[in-house]
Amino acid sequence: MKKFNFLYILLAIGLFSCQEAEDKHISTDLPTEATQLFELSTAYSESLYFGLLSFEEYLAMDSTSILPGCPAFEVSEETKTVTLDFDAATECEQSGTYERSGKLIVKFSLAETPSSHWILEYDDYTFQKTKLRGIRNFRKSDTGEITESFDPITQVTENELTSIYSGFMTHQKAETVSNSLGIISGGTISGRNAAGRDFSITIPDERLMLTSCFQSNQLIPVNGSETWIIQRGNDRQVIHKLTYELIDSCQVAANVILSDGRKLLLNP
Repeated sequence: MKKFNFLYILLAIGLFSCQEAEDKHISTDLPTEATQLFELSTAYSESLYFGLLSFEEYLAMDSTSILPGCPAFEVSEETKTVTLDFDAATECEQSGTYERSGKLIVKFSLAETPSSHWILEYDDYTFQKTKLRGIRNFRKSDTGEITESFDPITQVTENELTSIYSGFMTHQKAETVSNSLGIISGGTISGRNAAGRDFSITIPDERLMLTSCFQSNQLIPVNGSETWIIQRGNDRQVIHKLTYELIDSCQVAANVILSDGRKLLLNP
């Protein structure tokens, strides 16, 4: 009986030690995990301006200086297709230093109806050395609301770390984005991160990205928040909360509170 109790105690200690080691591993990995989710969110958001410009705005555009990264672009009136080529980008003065390569292709519906739809497709496209693949679907209702869905988008980093996600977003904007204040967005994104863990991002309908910041290649929202939920084993999860704080003009502090209470600035 004593031998059985002794073995039971050893087993309990071993299980406790394993759980404690797992908790320590998760704790030390939280900053990296949050940084990766911030980069994923930024890579999704950076091309939003290209996707929400109307075909008429592209058609009337005589300069690429108001496009982030100043890509060369072609507009086909026959097929209502816009091709943005970042490999042939022109030199321009923009304060943001984000880099892109490859192409974005925007295809608009040929149907002339109050409710319209269009897509944005990644074509051998990279943002900050992260490859993106997939198609984003936009639809504008007859009331002017824009919804976006994507299933899935794949991101592969320079270090070959792969994240895959789907999502549904809503966007509010003026009829002409290029001359408006900006874009207000909200919705959810969910998928599997580079560590193989399921995650979700919840964005309340208040995240604001300014047109003037897009046009200067400054791509961080100036207002809003995001809640990041990452699943662990055994029905466990961690929650990180991000807030955007406007400092000056397009200078923004992206502050995250990790699940263990630590605070990080993600864009020093």
